[in-house]
Amino acid sequence: MQTKKLCSAFTAAILAAGSLLGTGAFPSAAAEAPILTFDIRSDGKNVVSIKAEDIAARDISVPVKIFIPSNPGVNGINLKLQVNDGQLDAETGAFGNYGLYMTEGAMASPYCFDSASKGNASSAFSDVFTPSKMNLSWVYSADPDKLPDSASEAKTTAWDSNVEWAYQNAFATATLVVPKDTPSGEYKLDIRKDPYVNSQSIVPGSSKESCSACSGTQTSDLSFQSVPLTIKVEEADTSDWTDTYEIADAGHYYILGDVCAKVGDTVKVPVYVFNDTGTAGYQAFFDLDKRLTLNKIDRGSAYRAAPTINIDPEKTPYPSTVYAGSDTMQAEDGGILCYLNITVPSDAKAGEIYKTAFYHEGQNGCDLKVVDIDGEKLDVAFYDGSITIVADDQTSINRSSVSLSGADQYANLTLFNVTGPVEWKSEDPSVATVDRNGFVKSVGFGTTKVTATNNGKEYSCDVIVGLLGDIDRNGEVSIVDVQIGLKHYVETFAGNPGVFGDELLPIADVDANGTFDVADVQLTLMYYVNNTVSKKNITWEQLLSGSKT
Repeated sequence: MQTKKLCSAFTAAILAAGSLLGTGAFPSAAAEAPILTFDIRSDGKNVVSIKAEDIAARDISVPVKIFIPSNPGVNGINLKLQVNDGQLDAETGAFGNYGLYMTEGAMASPYCFDSASKGNASSAFSDVFTPSKMNLSWVYSADPDKLPDSASEAKTTAWDSNVEWAYQNAFATATLVVPKDTPSGEYKLDIRKDPYVNSQSIVPGSSKESCSACSGTQTSDLSFQSVPLTIKVEEADTSDWTDTYEIADAGHYYILGDVCAKVGDTVKVPVYVFNDTGTAGYQAFFDLDKRLTLNKIDRGSAYRAAPTINIDPEKTPYPSTVYAGSDTMQAEDGGILCYLNITVPSDAKAGEIYKTAFYHEGQNGCDLKVVDIDGEKLDVAFYDGSITIVADDQTSINRSSVSLSGADQYANLTLFNVTGPVEWKSEDPSVATVDRNGFVKSVGFGTTKVTATNNGKEYSCDVIVGLLGDIDRNGEVSIVDVQIGLKHYVETFAGNPGVFGDELLPIADVDANGTFDVADVQLTLMYYVNNTVSKKNITWEQLLSGSKT
C-alpha cells in the first residue's frame, strides 16, 4: 500500500474543494488527447445484485476498485464519490448517500500510476483517501518540470486502455457497505460531475516552497467520464410460500399431501396426480398410522368416472379407492384423486408427526397399480405424506428426518404456517439435493441436513441415503446385516478396529443415538425377524417407537 504523507495545506485545500464542490482533475495537455476515464467495479463487474433475504439478515460489504483505463496525462486528481444524486440535505447542505457508506479506502498497490511510471509514482507529492467522506486526492508532483503540459513527454501519467494493466492495477480500493434493511432499488456509486475551482498552495518551509508555478488558483477544464458501479437491491417476495408438490422430471406419480393439524382436528389429506400419461384404471391402498382415525374417503376430480371407495376393514385390510374406466383419461397436473378425512388423537402433542402412506406390499389382493387402456401396468411412483401437529399456528417442518434407500428417490418436505418466501438448501448436494418446493432427491450414499429458511429462522431435516439397517447395502435387511453388526460391535468392544467405517454409521445406528452398540444389533435382528421370518411388515418407525416405550 502506498505510504501516506502528512496532510499538508496543499492536500487539505484539495480535499476541501472536492468535499464541497465536486470532482475534477488538474488541466491536462492537448484537447485532442483521450478523455480521462474512471471505471468503478466490484469483482470485475459494474453491477452487483443483493438478494432481499441477504439484506434483511445483515449488512452487505461490497469490494470496490476504481480503475483509470484511459488517461490523457494528469498531474493531480481529486474525486468526490457519491451514491445516486448524493442525497443533498436542503437545509444543511450536507451530503448523504441513502445510508450506504464507505470504509477501508486506500490507494491500490500496485496501482495504475506505478505501472505508468515504472514505479516512480511512489514519490507522489500527496495521496489521501478519506472513505468516510468518499473523498480521494492524488498529486504526483509539484515540480514545474512535471506539470500537466509536460506530463506526456515525461511519460509519467499518460496511457490508454490498450495497456495490459488497465484493468489489473486499480487507482484506489475501498469497501462500500450496504446496511441491513436498505430498501429495494438501484444505488449507483459514481463521481460527482459538478465543475469546481481548485486552490493550490505549498506548506511554508517545504522543499517545494520555491515552486511558484504551484501557487494561485486554477479552474479544472479537463473533460472526463465515468462508469458507475450499480448496486441492485432486490425487492422482497412478500407472498406466502406454498407447496406445489411438483417434482421436475419425476415421471408419472401419485403423492399424499402433507398437512398440519391441531390436537383433535379432522383434516382432509389430498392425494395428487402428476404427469399422467393416460389412465384407464387404478387401485390405491392406504397405510395410516394406527393412532389416526379415518372417517371417510371423498372422491376427487382427477377423473370424471366415480371410483369405488372402501374403508370397511372386513372387506379389505387397507382402505382403498379403485377406478376402472371404459377409456383412457388423463388427469391435469395436480389433479386430486381423492381426499382422506382423518381425525388426529385428542392426546396428540405439538411436534408429533403421523405418517400417511400408500400400502405397497401387494398382499391380500392389495396391489398398488395404475393401468392403461390395454390393461398394461404403468410405471408410476407413489410418495407418502404426513400430518404434523402444530400449536398456535406455529411454523413447523413436516419431517425431522428422512431415510431413502438409494439414489434417485424423493421425499417431500413442507413448512407450515409461513409468511413470506422460503429458501431450501442441502448441506451436501452429493448426498441429496432439494428443490424450491422442498422436494429432497437422493444422490449418493451418506447423510446431509436440509434446511428451510423463513424470516431469518432455520428449520432442518436430517437426510439418510441408504436403507436403515442394510449394512451390506444389498437392498434389504437380512441376517447377514445382523452378523456384520454383531462382529463390528465385538471388535470395537475389544478395542480393535470395526469391520465398517464411519460412513456406514448412519445406516447401522438404527436408533440414531450417535453410536453403534448392542442395542442396534438387537433392533436390526428384531426388524429382520418381524419382516422376513414372521412377515409382519413392521416399519422402522413402529419398531423404534415400541423400543422407546
